[in-house]
Amino acid sequence: MVVDRLAMRNGCGFSNALPLSSTSGSLHLRRQATVLLGIYTTDRWRVPSLLRGKIEKVSRSSQFVAGDRRASMQVTKKPRIQDVALRSGVSLGTVSAVLNGNGRVSEATREHVRSAIRELNYRPDLYASNLARRQSQLLGVVISNLQNAFFAETAQAIEEEAERHGYQISLMATNFSPERQRAAVKQLLGARIAGIAVITSEHDEEARHLVDESGTRAVFLDSGKPTHETSIIRVDSRGGMRAAVEHLLQLGHRNLLYVRNSQKTIKQGLLSHQLRDQGFSSAVRACRTSGLNTAIVDIAGPGADAGEQAIRSVIDIKRFTAVIAVTDTVAMGVYRGLRARGMRIPQDVSVVGFDNTYFARFLDPPLTTVNVPRSELSRLSVTTLLGLEPNRLLHLPTSLVIRESTAVPKAGAISGNRLAR
Repeated sequence: MVVDRLAMRNGCGFSNALPLSSTSGSLHLRRQATVLLGIYTTDRWRVPSLLRGKIEKVSRSSQFVAGDRRASMQVTKKPRIQDVALRSGVSLGTVSAVLNGNGRVSEATREHVRSAIRELNYRPDLYASNLARRQSQLLGVVISNLQNAFFAETAQAIEEEAERHGYQISLMATNFSPERQRAAVKQLLGARIAGIAVITSEHDEEARHLVDESGTRAVFLDSGKPTHETSIIRVDSRGGMRAAVEHLLQLGHRNLLYVRNSQKTIKQGLLSHQLRDQGFSSAVRACRTSGLNTAIVDIAGPGADAGEQAIRSVIDIKRFTAVIAVTDTVAMGVYRGLRARGMRIPQDVSVVGFDNTYFARFLDPPLTTVNVPRSELSRLSVTTLLGLEPNRLLHLPTSLVIRESTAVPKAGAISGNRLAR
């Protein structure tokens, strides 16, 4: 019988009935109890008062739990775009236009909507929005390193440019590893992105192949050739390095030290550094008739550490009055290495960096450096990914920013641990 399956009979009735204290199964228990009561009623049995009391208690408990859950759901309810429209007193289309950064919406209305978004802590569901529009509002960005000032500033500039067009970015870093670049590209291509910008110093052919096969709009820095969906942004590294060498020659320097910064994980070397190396060599060849003498030191590892170690390794054996560092970060280490040996900048040694990162002007003295314009790099990247620029080879010019770290050399050159007269 049903009664025998639901409970165990004892001398006092059904005192060992179902687990009535279980709140998680309260709804199921109420249904069983109703069936049980129905059976007793149909058979004209009298329901034991003990069981009836327990059933009533469970019923009240389950109602309380259900009400409590509804209250909890109301408290934690995720705000919707409809709530933003209601709070700000505008249409859904106006809220959507503000979120996407388009449409003819007055600045006062935009600020009113943004205020409602902040008050409600509204976060748009990008994935759902992309599905509804059948178009992604997300751009993938791959950089080499988050700690490197050039790449960090470039990522920020791309994010700001993308936001102006109503897009957001998904950022990934490779730590200068071609394998990690490949993995990052695979992950982003699977995330329904509208386009991908690979702004790295390393290059991976397989990653490029994956992008080409996907048909996704893409931008690569310095590497490869443009295709139907892929543009190449080529920085004028050679021109920048030539400007640095010519500047030092004009000041009267004839003994230059060039500090490189290889990465042990990259057998072929970093692409951007290769282009700068070529620019330095080309400039030196063109100026040989000026009596120019050069020395090159290459130290692997983090940039600032490499710069400091480079000076320690050559200060006693090389003759130089000026240093050109392959990046501003390396130049920062050069500063520290020179000062550790009592050398003044630029009175004893002039220093030139490359990239014109944010901190360059705050060094003491402010660093003369080659400027790679991140604002233009970001503009070209985003507008190309959005189809506002044709896919092609894009050239990014560089320029020398002259500050206080370079000056006319003293009447001598550093030789070993002293100034040679």
